[in-house]
Amino acid sequence: MAFAWCIRAGFRAPSFGLHVRLSLAHITCTFQIDVEATSVERHCQQAIINTLRTPYNSRVRRTPRFCYAGTYEKAYPRNRLTAKALVDAGARVEHAHVPVWERMPDKSRVGPGQLARMAGLLAFTYGRLVPEMALRLLRCDALVIGYIGQLDMLILGPVAKLSRKPVVFDPLITLTDTIVEDRGLVSPRSPVARLIGLIDRAALQLADIVLADTAENARYVSERFGVPAERIVVLPVGADDTIFHQGVDGCGDWNDATPTRPLDVLFYGKFIPLHGIETIVRAAGIIEQIAMPVRFEVIGTGQTYEQMRDLANQLNVRTITWTDWLPYEDLGDRLGKADVALGIFSGGAKAGRVVPNKVYQSLAAGVATVTRESPAISNFLADDDSAILVLPDDPGVLADALQQLCSGERRKRIANAGTAAYKRNADCVARTTILESVIERVMGNTWQRQPTHG
Repeated sequence: MAFAWCIRAGFRAPSFGLHVRLSLAHITCTFQIDVEATSVERHCQQAIINTLRTPYNSRVRRTPRFCYAGTYEKAYPRNRLTAKALVDAGARVEHAHVPVWERMPDKSRVGPGQLARMAGLLAFTYGRLVPEMALRLLRCDALVIGYIGQLDMLILGPVAKLSRKPVVFDPLITLTDTIVEDRGLVSPRSPVARLIGLIDRAALQLADIVLADTAENARYVSERFGVPAERIVVLPVGADDTIFHQGVDGCGDWNDATPTRPLDVLFYGKFIPLHGIETIVRAAGIIEQIAMPVRFEVIGTGQTYEQMRDLANQLNVRTITWTDWLPYEDLGDRLGKADVALGIFSGGAKAGRVVPNKVYQSLAAGVATVTRESPAISNFLADDDSAILVLPDDPGVLADALQQLCSGERRKRIANAGTAAYKRNADCVARTTILESVIERVMGNTWQRQPTHG
């Protein structure tokens, strides 16, 4: 049997008449059966040829492999949940990760010196990451870049393209939307803002598939940065169901609020403008004036923390307990003890396009949730049904909503409906189903969905 087996890029094995050219990503084969062989020999030769002609993925392994690579925040809920959902969908996930952004918990306060050190660290980091990722891509079917991933896309994305491997980008946010438009850290007309916009556009254009957290953000990315709509897949943020989950009887205390047992209202976050914490502080001031039985706990620090503490002092608010931070693993327990969880209240454009982690988490935990109304939230929550939805930047409306939730029966109804809405739209089963469609797009006809998840 004479073979001519071409693997593009260059070497020869003359003893078998085997011609091999190696390339990183493509294999082509030509075969010829020995016409002088017996029928049995020709049958065996044909069987070997058919086997060699079968694509490697479908002949040797059917489990999709995804390389999750970069400097992303590995512990950030979006990254953890996306990687887990890929595994639940039937993929194998390999990590090529070097921690960088974890060193900057509050990125809004980064100074020039820290930026310079970060640039040096990134240069060293990519020197390690690029060869590791390239080796992993030899056996993986696609590259995944997570949050925060714009720089990772610019460095690692082209390597995947050279390897002819598709790139899935899960940015969660754009730098333009966050740094320039929402937090206002950079003037929109400045050269820095234009550079940030170019980075966003280049990173998104490199991706074969872009994951967006809401349909509104999908439209924003498509219209603002020219990403074709057919390349965007909406994957809700969701919650870690091992940490945030409803107890057997919900949160367990559905009694009406009283002066001796006030309503326990919880907010936690990084004090970014999107949260609208000023609305919470002013609502607390209104509530104190009418002696409503409500107590607040606000957990976290960040960009607007000092301003909010100053505002509370100016208003002489005494019903807020300020807690610097709580470990992520302990948030589920604290949330489960709360009567009401607060979402976001900013009137900004970005706030209208997102459903934040904390809202998904409170819904999953079976806690009555109050957050601002918006097109994004209205896609799966209904006011006075599965949540209380209020006008943004309106402390009076928020105070009224909390007064309504002093009723235990109302809280129970809204909490249970909220959990049901979460399970229909954003729990682990819903997210896994969405990522199965992503795997299908990557793998083509070499992979089939697993049976329905239970």
